[in-house]
Amino acid sequence: MRKPIDTRHETNAIFKMAAVCLTLCVLVFSYSTAQARTLIIECLSEPPLKWWSNDKALGIDVDIMTEVLREMGITDYTFRFVDTGRRLLHNAEQGQSDIVLTLSLNDERERFLTYPEEAHLLLDWRFAIRKEDSNHIRFSDFSDLSNVRIGAAAGYSYTQAFWESGLDIETVARNDLLIPMLLQERFDAVPVNYLSTVFETIQSGERSKIAFLYPPLRRAAYYNPFSKASDYPDKQVFLARYDEIIREMRDDGRLLAIFERYLGPDGLDWWQSQYSQ
Repeated sequence: MRKPIDTRHETNAIFKMAAVCLTLCVLVFSYSTAQARTLIIECLSEPPLKWWSNDKALGIDVDIMTEVLREMGITDYTFRFVDTGRRLLHNAEQGQSDIVLTLSLNDERERFLTYPEEAHLLLDWRFAIRKEDSNHIRFSDFSDLSNVRIGAAAGYSYTQAFWESGLDIETVARNDLLIPMLLQERFDAVPVNYLSTVFETIQSGERSKIAFLYPPLRRAAYYNPFSKASDYPDKQVFLARYDEIIREMRDDGRLLAIFERYLGPDGLDWWQSQYSQ
C-alpha cells in the first residue's frame, strides 16, 4: 500500500508566496497613490492663448496642453490663472505649480524651470498696416518705412534696432490704442503682437481692414516648462513624452486644427509662417 504524499510543505510555500505577492501589490498601490496628485498648470490670461470664461479654461495653449495630457492618459489636472507674471514665476520657483504655460527661454528662468526641447509656438511682432496700403508699403529693411508714420507703445522694447532706426516714430500711452489709431489714419504702420491682433480684430469685425507686413519685426520661441521645485513624479519622463507628442501634433495636423479653431483662415497663414519654412 502506497503512503499518502505529504503536501503540507508545498501548500505552505504557496501560501507564503501569495502573501509576499499581496504585500508587494499593497506597497506598489500605496506608493502610486501617494505619488498621484493633481497636475497644476499655471498661466496668465492672454487671449487667444489662454483665458478663463464661464468656469472653463479656453485658448490655443489650453487646447494644446489638453491634447498632450489626453495622449498621456493624464486626467487629473487643473489650469490655474494668476494675476501677474511675478506671481506666476514665484509660484513655479517655489514648487507651488508644476507647469507654466507660454514662456520664452532665458538664463534666469532656466535656473528654476526645466524646458522641453520643443517650442510649441513662435510668437511674432509684425507691422500692421491698413489693407488698402498693402500694395505700396513693404518691409524688408527699416529704410522701406522711411516715409511712413509709425506708431508705437511707450515702454515696449520691440527691438533695439527699431528704436534706433531713425524712423518717424510717435509713441502712445497704451498698446491697445495702436490699431484704432491706425484705422483712423493717425499712423500708417504699427508694430503689434501678430497673434493677439488677429484674434482681437476677428472679434471686433475689423480683421478685413488690416494687413501685416512680413518678415516679422521680432520672433521668439515659447515653451511650456516644468518647475524644478515641483514634486510631481517622473518629470523627465513627462517632458520626453511631451516632446514626442508635440512633434506628432505638428506632423499630423492637430496643431494646425487648433490654430484654425481660434484664428480661422489666418490659422493656416500663421502655421505656414512657423512650421513650413
